[in-house]
Amino acid sequence: MNIQFVSNKKGKIKAVQVSLKEWQDIERKLEAYDLAQSIKVGFSEMKQIEKGELKANRFEDFINDL
Repeated sequence: MNIQFVSNKKGKIKAVQVSLKEWQDIERKLEAYDLAQSIKVGFSEMKQIEKGELKANRFEDFINDL
């Protein structure tokens, strides 16, 4: 990965530049990570509901929240 740093006159780094292809790869990986985290949270909540630690939402309420 070719990374370039942009700094101000005092030498403080203010930005990072990567190629468009590299940025698209980063975005794709972040989206996959976010999806995996959402699924993980969902399974955790299902286990809590099964144990009675969390109240289940009604489907109608879920749809209305969208």
